[in-house]
Amino acid sequence: MSSKILLVDDDANARIILNRVLTKSGYEVMEASNGREALEAASKFRPDVMLIDWMMPEMDGEQLAKWIKNDATLRFTYIILLTAKGDVKDRVRGLQAGADDYITKPAPHQEVLARIESGVRVRNLHNEIQQLTRRVALLELAATVGHEINNPLNVIYLALDMMRKSLKNGEFDKLEKGIQLIAETADRLKEIARKFVELKDPESTIYIDNLNMIDIHKNKDKN
Repeated sequence: MSSKILLVDDDANARIILNRVLTKSGYEVMEASNGREALEAASKFRPDVMLIDWMMPEMDGEQLAKWIKNDATLRFTYIILLTAKGDVKDRVRGLQAGADDYITKPAPHQEVLARIESGVRVRNLHNEIQQLTRRVALLELAATVGHEINNPLNVIYLALDMMRKSLKNGEFDKLEKGIQLIAETADRLKEIARKFVELKDPESTIYIDNLNMIDIHKNKDKN
């Protein structure tokens, strides 16, 4: 899939030129003429990189960068500020606002493309890390469920087996014990389910074959 670039500039000619350059380089491009339009476009388009002009009406690039970085769904978007401001103080302001890179106008298209390619690599790396984190979390969850649920299930199977034999032999006192054991084990499973639901910041512990599992009995959020 082509990486997505959102161009934000109130200068229509500048957008047209950059759009052509980026499209020719294989990027999927969307445009916005000001910060307000950019916020709406970003929420729908979900760009990998935003190339933002600093000086714009309504909402300038610095304000837009702050909005993007404070949005939970967009904060990992790579932001490049494009501006004629060249002072160190201005660059620092832009970076502190949330920009990841800074290009001083006028900049050759080769430099713009190189900065965008760098931003795309960073964005792709972040996506890979997220996917790896999800896989690890699923493995930990699977190990935890297997560990926490299998033991109670085995108890239930043993109790059922005891109850079948008790019915066959007419040993009703053992039948009652089996019913009680199943009831107690069901309560245990209910408690395990409650702990899973209440997990907010769990700790991990080493399971078999050096695989981590979630320790549902320790919840950092409650400590």
